[in-house]
This record gives sequence, C-alpha cells and structure tokens, in this order.
Amino acid sequence: MTGGIQRRRWVAGGLGLLFLGGGLAFMASGRCLSAWMFQGVEVPWCPDGEFRQTVSMSASGLARGASSRVTVWAQAHGMDAEGRELEALVGRGTAELFLVDASGKETPLPLDAKGRWEREDSGSLWAPVTLPAVPDGDYQLRARLTTPLGTGTVDAALPLYAPARVRVLTDRPLYEPGHRVRFRAVALRAKDLSPLDGRPGTWKVMDPSGEVVLEERAPAGNWGVVAGDFPLDRGAPTGTWTVAWTSGGASGDATFTVEPFTLPRLRMEAMSPRPFWRANDTPEVTGQVSYASGAPVADTDVTLAWSHAGAWPPPTEWLRGELPTKARTDAAGRFRVTLPRVPQDLRGQATLSASLEAKDPTGEPVRGGVSLLLSEDAVAVSSVTELEDGLVAGFSNRVYLRATTASGQVLPGAEVMVTRAWDPRDKGVSAVADEDGVAAFQLDPGPAVNVVVPPLPVRVQPRPPPVSLASSRDLLGAQGGQSSLEDQLALERLLPVLHPCARFVSPSSGASMAEFVVRVGASGQVLDVAGAEEGLEACMASALRAKGLPARAERMLQLRFQVMDPGLPSIRWNTQVAFGDERGVSEGLTVAALDARSCLPPTLDRAVAVPGVMTWRRWADKPELALSWVTEPATDDALPAAVLACVKERFARIRVPASTQAELLAGRRPSEAMGVVRFITQPTYGGNGIPRPPQATTFLGYELKVRAKWDGQDMGETKFVLRPARLPPLRLRMTPVLAKAGESVKVELLRGPGFTGELPKTLELVAGPTRLKEKLDPATRSARFTLPKDFEGWAQVEGVAATARVYVAPRASLTVEVSPDKPAYAPGELARLQVHTRVDGKDGEAAVGLFGVDETLSQLAPLPGADALDGLRPSPSVATPAFGVLDGQALAMGRIRGANAAAAALLRVTAVPTLEDVETPLSASATSPFSPDAELTEPFYAVLTELHARTRKWEETAPEGETLNPEGLARLWAESLAACEQRGQKVTDAFGRKLRLSRLPQDLLALTDPRTVVVNGTRLPEDVVNWGAWVAREAP
Repeated sequence: MTGGIQRRRWVAGGLGLLFLGGGLAFMASGRCLSAWMFQGVEVPWCPDGEFRQTVSMSASGLARGASSRVTVWAQAHGMDAEGRELEALVGRGTAELFLVDASGKETPLPLDAKGRWEREDSGSLWAPVTLPAVPDGDYQLRARLTTPLGTGTVDAALPLYAPARVRVLTDRPLYEPGHRVRFRAVALRAKDLSPLDGRPGTWKVMDPSGEVVLEERAPAGNWGVVAGDFPLDRGAPTGTWTVAWTSGGASGDATFTVEPFTLPRLRMEAMSPRPFWRANDTPEVTGQVSYASGAPVADTDVTLAWSHAGAWPPPTEWLRGELPTKARTDAAGRFRVTLPRVPQDLRGQATLSASLEAKDPTGEPVRGGVSLLLSEDAVAVSSVTELEDGLVAGFSNRVYLRATTASGQVLPGAEVMVTRAWDPRDKGVSAVADEDGVAAFQLDPGPAVNVVVPPLPVRVQPRPPPVSLASSRDLLGAQGGQSSLEDQLALERLLPVLHPCARFVSPSSGASMAEFVVRVGASGQVLDVAGAEEGLEACMASALRAKGLPARAERMLQLRFQVMDPGLPSIRWNTQVAFGDERGVSEGLTVAALDARSCLPPTLDRAVAVPGVMTWRRWADKPELALSWVTEPATDDALPAAVLACVKERFARIRVPASTQAELLAGRRPSEAMGVVRFITQPTYGGNGIPRPPQATTFLGYELKVRAKWDGQDMGETKFVLRPARLPPLRLRMTPVLAKAGESVKVELLRGPGFTGELPKTLELVAGPTRLKEKLDPATRSARFTLPKDFEGWAQVEGVAATARVYVAPRASLTVEVSPDKPAYAPGELARLQVHTRVDGKDGEAAVGLFGVDETLSQLAPLPGADALDGLRPSPSVATPAFGVLDGQALAMGRIRGANAAAAALLRVTAVPTLEDVETPLSASATSPFSPDAELTEPFYAVLTELHARTRKWEETAPEGETLNPEGLARLWAESLAACEQRGQKVTDAFGRKLRLSRLPQDLLALTDPRTVVVNGTRLPEDVVNWGAWVAREAP
C-alpha cells in the first residue's frame, strides 16, 4: 500500500512538473498563461482588469430552403498594465442560431443533417444551416455564443422576400390641392402570380420636387391588396406627384397630377358615319354638343382644324382651306360636316384628323376630335411567314395572312383567296381564317418577278411671291432716313408689278438682292434711277417708272428687294467660235437667256432644243453684236412658233460689255469674232420650280392578290408584296403552339438545302424547371412530348440550331361583370352596383377594386382602362408584333384565341420571360456593439463632478496661503472615487478597472488638471508642475 501511495505521489509530481514546465515554456514564448488556460484567449500580455467580449457573425447565400454557411466568432478586448490594447479571438465556446421575426419571437435554427459546428484554425466556428419556409417579412438572424468570457448575442438583418410583381393604381389621375388621394397596390408572387397576403411594405408619396411627404408601413392584406390615402394640403405644389409601394426588392409606382381644374359642363361627340372612305366617296362628320346633364347646346358654332397623316398626299386645296372649318348645331345640338370628294388617285391609306371646339352661350369651351380613314381598298392584309417574312422560290412556304376590313375589323371565319397578281391564269388557293381572322397557307410562288409599285401622286405646292420689299430709306426725308409709311404701302402694292422681273434670278443662285436708288418728284413720277443698268435692277426700275409713287414732297429712295427664282424654265446654250474669241459674248447671252425665260411655257416638263441656230458677228468698233437666225427642222415636240419668236426678240438686244478703264488705257480693244449658238430649254426642278416627275419603284418579289368573303358577302380585294427569302439549314415546328397542361405536343425538324451532318438522336424540351427528353423518330423527323400536368407558361426546345416554343396559358381565367340596379339616377340618389366574378366559367371569389369618377374627367386626363394591370404578367420579347397588333402581351394575357394567329405570334417571339421562382441569395454580417470610450465617459464625469465639489469645499476651508499641488489633487481624486463607489455609482472603465488617474486617456486627464479644477488661482502654487508628466511619472 505504501508503494502505491508512493507511486501516485511520483505521478502527481511528474504531472505537476510537466504542467509547470509547459507553463514556463508558454510564458517564455511571450504569452499570458492565465488568459490562455482559463479563458481561451491567446494574448502577448496579461490583461489589467477583465476581458470584454464582442460576438460577430458572417453568412452568405442565405435563402429559404437553401443550405448556407454561417460563421460566428468571439473577440476578446482588453488593456494591459501599460495601457496597450489587447485583441484576440476566443478559442473556446459553443454557438446557437435563431431566426427572429418582426414581433421578436425567437425560433431556433437547427443545423443541417449531419452538420455540426466546426472550429477553424483562426478560432471561428462555422456550420451549415437551412432557413425554413417562413412567410415574407423582415427577420433577424441571431447568433448566441457562449465562451469562458460569458454569453454574447449578435443580430443581423435578414429581409426574406420572394420575387414579386407590384402594380399601383390611384383612384383618378387628376387632383386639386385640398383633395384626398386614394391609392391601392396589388402584390403577386412572380413565380405563379399568387397573392402575397400579409407581405410587409411601405408607402411613399413624393411631390414634384422629389421630396418624400409621406412614408408609412402598410402590409398587404387579403389577396395581396394594400390601400392607402394621402390628404393634399390646400397649398400643395402643382405638378406630377408619385406614389410608390415598396416591399423587399419589389416596388411599383404610379403618377398623378395636382393642379386646379374645373370639370367640364359640356360634352362633344364627333364621329365618322362610316369606318372608312374610298376614292370618289364624299366623307362626312356628324356630332353633337350637349351639357353633362344631356341637354343639347343648340345653335352654336363648331370650329374644325384639320391635319393629315399617311404617305398619300391630300390635294393641296384641302390644306389651303377647302376642307370645312365651321359648322353649326341644330336645336338638338347635332351638326354635320361634308368634305370634298376623295380623289381617284388615293393610294394606300391616309387619315384626316380634325380638332373641334364649340362654346355654349356663356363662352365655356368644349373640345373634341375625330378621324376619318381614307383607304384605297376595302380590305387590308398583313402577313407573317416562317422565313424572314418572305417567300422561297420552288418551296412550300407556310404563310399566315390576316385579312381585315380597311378599318381593322377582324373577319373571323372568312374565306380568304390568294392568287398571283402577275399570272391571270392562276386559280389561287383558299383557306378559312381562325377566330382572330388569320388564315394559314402553303404557297410555292415560283421564280421572283419584277414588282412595279406605282408612285404616289405629286401635289404642286403654291409658289410664294417671288419679290418682297427688304428695306426702303428716304435720304431726303426728315424721319432719320426712314421712308414714309405712305411710300412703304405704295411699294408693297406695287410688288405684283415687279414679279415678272424675278426671271432674271438664275435657278442656280435661287435668290438675289436687288438694290438701286430712285429719285421721285413731287408728282410721284420717277425722275431718275441709279444702279439699274441692266437685268434685274433695270427691269424693276422700268416697272417703277411706269407706275410711279404717291404725290408728295420730292424724295430720294434707296430701295432693296429680296427676289426669289420664280421656278420658270431656263435656257442653256452651247457656243462655237468660228473666228476670234467669245470674250463678252457669254456675258451678254447670260442676261438675254434669263430675260427669255418668260417666253417659255411654265409647264415645260422636259428638255427641248430650240429649232434654230443663232449666228453672231462682233466688230472691233461696235458694242452691239450682229445677230441672225438659221431655222432648223422642227421635231414633234418642238416649241410653238410664238415661243421661238419671243426668244429671238429677247436675244436681239445683246450688247458686248464695255471695255474696262485699264483696257482703254492699254489701247486694247475687242477683236473681230464670229460664231454660232445653239439653245436648249429645260424645266426647273425643285425649289419654286415644278416637282420632279414621280418614278415607279421596281424590285424582285412576289405581288399577291387577296380576296376575302365573310358571312356570305364579298368584302373586296387588295394586293400585298413579299420579298424573296432564303431557306435556313434547319427549322423546328411545334404543334400545337397553344397547348394545355398535360397535353402532348409534336416537334418536327425541317431541313433546308444547306443542312449538313446528322439529325440529333434526342430532343430536349424545357418546361420551367422540368427538362423533358424524347427520342427523335428518324422516319418522321419528329418527337412527341407530354407537358407536365401542373405546368403553365413557356416551353421551348433547346440544344439544336433552331428554336420552337409552346405556350400554356394559366389554368384559371377571371371575368368580372359590373351592373347597376338602375340605368339612370337622380343627383343625390344612392346607386347600387352588382359585381359578378367568374373563375374558369364558374362563380368564384376574387378581389375587386372599384373606382368611381365623373366621366367628364376624361376630357382633362386619360382614365385607366381594363388593361391597367396587364404588366403584372410577364410577357415575351418580340422583334415586331405579328400583323402589327399581336404582341407578347396579347399572348401572355390570353387575348389570342386562334391557332393560326398564335402560331404567327410565336414566330415573332425572340425571348421568353425568365423564371423568377428563386430568391436572391442574401449576405448577412454583424458585430455586437462595444465602445470602451462610451463606457468610460459616464463614470468619469460622475467622479469629475465629485472632484469639483470637493475642490470647492477645500478652497473654502483650507488655511489661507495653502495651495493645491499635484499630490493634493491626486488625494482629492482618490476621495472622490471612494465617495462615488460608496454611493453605488460605477467607478470602473469598460474593463472593470478603477478610474485611476494613470489609466485615463489624455483628453480626460486634461480635465483633471489642477489649473482646470481650481477656480481661485491664488490656491495654486506659482511653480507650475506639468500635470500629465507628473501623472505618468508617479502613476497615482
């Protein structure tokens, strides 16, 4: 027994020596042994006081139903005896995770199966965790960490919101200051558009400057609907306001206008009795002006202002006042307006629009509008093909045609016949249109032919006056050089007399400024002219001489006229010199050719040679040219003899320009010369001239003729053109393109001439999260897929160099009917409305919002319609809408019923909506708060207050002549600490250390300096000791 005791003593001693040696070795490594052994903190120096702990957490990829990694750790904070900061991770402890909802309820979060907390080399803990499927809302992820330093908790914000679609509506678009704005929002889950009941959110209302004037939390109620209102102040700023509801990452907004307004008392209705008008028809407009009560506004004027749109130009006379601009109402408030007959040259379609205005006897106006459609044909056709919207020669093309009336009325079930317009023997092919008026054809058009598109008619616009008065100055007048008003009016009246002179402005220049001076006698006769030797100025001066000006005092007028080319035909020439040179001849010909423009027919539309040759002879001593004409044989399109005679007369006045002074001084004189000139007349195009002749457009293509019969009636025919297209190497065709959940669809591969290689052995159809694979039948080059029974939305084939899509509409379709209990009500009477909702054709519950406004408000602002919530359902992207009207929204909202129309619309789809059923992963990180300075401040000022009180008492009671030195103040500080501690006040810092002067930071220590604490300076010694240095040295 003694030996056993002895052995145990040896073992215990050995273990003691082992621990002692390990401890000495740890201390030798520069670490604090006690902190490591008892608290799990590895620091280089032992703390002076206690460690304080903060807890931190970091996580990424957080989402409901998804596993993510959460890391937590505890950080120890302390100070050593020398005032050095100590920080290190706590290497021991356990962790727990919780999910805290908005009410503060704490739910433990279990770790994933087979998951556990693992410690990393750094000392932090991590574990995998999966968030539960909790409702949308603002949560907190809480981590609780228990270590030898204690238990700490940290919370990180965790907003968990499913992807959603939000749409906001106001009860009306227009308000006055002082009104109450009511608004509603609906929040639907993006995945399946199911209501998000109870989803938290926030209303914000912003004024026109962007300032937020209302912000309040408002969760969605039943059916995902949330309502709110906002009273506008009577001084509310006018302009466009915005109301928005935000929830998580989803938001919706709506704008409304705030401005003073008065509801119109009048109402105007105007319409076209026919949906469209054709060539030789006489269009009409009928309408009525009445009060909002229904009483007519009789015997009042209705004014009309017209505009037009479309490629076809209306007659010039229509836009110059021939269209009616006034009408008058009869005793019933009705009016009728008749327009001129539509010209025979109508091409395509054009729209005439009129803005109407009428006033009641009090002068209150009412405005309205009406449009008249002018159409060359009674039917309109648009097309969609599988191949670049064109046709391939020698190939069976799938073509979808939509035949409507010219006004766009759909012809469901119509029999549509297509023939080649260039082949009178073609019997054509026919097909029956579906519910949306779309018929499908298989066409082989054959080789492309020349398609000639006739040009649109050209309307000659009236030419502006070619001459205008730019300025006139009277150099003899007493009005500062300004000519008298009487002379200015006389000159304006004489402008038509000057118009013929505009022929001297060449088409190449387009415009010219004529400047000259006239001296007018007291009788008004022009006595003299300067600056008008020839050409334009000479012509204008001659006209003024003939007419004269008003009789009054003699004056000298400096005149400037802006002259435009009148657009008359012009003459060009070719000179051949037989002897000498043509110096001076070209200058003379230029003026004469401009003068002769008035001889030519204004309607000349082609170049015509003058049937005569002019010979010329120049002598050295004569300024005139000797001219003669030699007649040439006339062609069928030769100019009339009278025109030729006039031209000869104008050219007979040619003079050689005078020699310059330098030439005279040098003794140079014109030499003799002889030659001939040939002339060609030509029209002036553009500007003020005649329009260029229209040219037909010719290209290779296919012009097809379409005739439609509907309800046993021939609706008419029209033509349309398709361009040649190329056949791609591979195409896919899906049948049907509008399917139901659980239905079988067929995918067919169609090869083109450019296809090389082998067909795939399998095809893959992606239907939401489901991927379906089927083998391809090599004989039929097709595969069949069965859509999932719970599927809705878009499915498409992937993995091949072509695309085919199918759309499965939502299973539930909602219809709403609203009917009043009476057709009419008296003012102040209670109206009862019956609302009937049907889901899939059966009575069912639904959320219905009713907004009632005065119908006359629509005259001031557009009111929302039945399509206000269309944007909630995601729609595919389309290059251009099929037939110009069937877009992705029509597909998504189920407005396309016909199989042919759906197939054509899907050909336009370029991208389908992406799935939004996956939450956006979140990241969260947080650290529990810890501020040593903040925890030090409160106890320090409590002790400092006590120190001031004791110092005041010492100043009052100490013997006279006694001073307060640093030792004395240190004693008073110690007494203050003891007094505060005795009262139960905290006198320690964040690390549990008493507030000794030597432990205070410099900024707080300065507040305890005797020179700061003592009020009476005579109680301080004259020998000043540095307080900070004394405290550092003595460490009190």
